[in-house]
Amino acid sequence: MDWASAKEHCKKRNWQWSLNLINAAQIEMEEKEKYIQKLESQLKAHRLYNSCNY
Repeated sequence: MDWASAKEHCKKRNWQWSLNLINAAQIEMEEKEKYIQKLESQLKAHRLYNSCNY
């Protein structure tokens, strides 16, 4: 289930606590994805730097 359909499911049932949880989880996942992209970029740069030094 994606974020939008999960939110719609909770809205239909008036589950505000679930909506709050979904919103918090979505924000956390987006932050983690940004952090992962940053780390992958740093790793790529580090590998490139190391390959040029050998």
